[in-house]
Order: sequence, then structure tokens, then C-alpha cells
Amino acid sequence: MSDHHPNMHSESIMEVETYIGLIERIGLPAVIIAACMWYIWKSQLAHREEIKEWNQKDSKSDERLIDLIKEQNSQSEMVASALNNLTVAYKDIAKTNERLAMEIKGMAEAIIRSR
Repeated sequence: MSDHHPNMHSESIMEVETYIGLIERIGLPAVIIAACMWYIWKSQLAHREEIKEWNQKDSKSDERLIDLIKEQNSQSEMVASALNNLTVAYKDIAKTNERLAMEIKGMAEAIIRSR
């Protein structure tokens, strides 16, 4: 167990020494600018992934909405067809009633004439 701690400790000291060496060689402003550029780059990558996720969610929502609209259109077509069939049936009934009325009128006139 004591072997692992000195290695981990020496690795982190080496990292710190590496950063200090960079700062000494290229200067603090350059290191800060590089760190900012790295942060911006990572932020942009994360933002791109977030946009992809949003687009996927939007696509799924759009597909569900399109399916819902298709189903509503199908139901509307069924209602329109039923109304059309009822209209045709009512027209047939009206024609039948007109013929029946004409026959009754003819029979009434025949009865009146025969008296």
C-alpha cells in the first residue's frame, strides 16, 4: 500500500512541476489563453452534443405529431364518408317520399273522381 501512495504523490508533483515549467517557459498569459481555448473547445463540443440530442427529441416529437395528424385525418375522412352516405340516403328517402306522395295524390284524385 505504501508503494502506491508515493507513486501517486510523485505523479501529481510531476504534473504540478510540468505546469510550473510551462508557465516559466511560455508565460502565464499564454498558459491562461491556452486553458481558455481548451475550455471553449470542450464547451463547443458539449453544446454540439446537446443540440444533437435536442434535434433527436424534436424529431421524435415531430413523428408523433405527424402520426397523430394522420390518425385525425383518417378519422375525419371516415366522418365525411359517413355524412356523405347519410346525405345520399336522405336524398333517396326524399325521392321515395315524393313518389309516395304522388301515388297518394293520384289515388285520392281517383277516389274523388269515382264518387
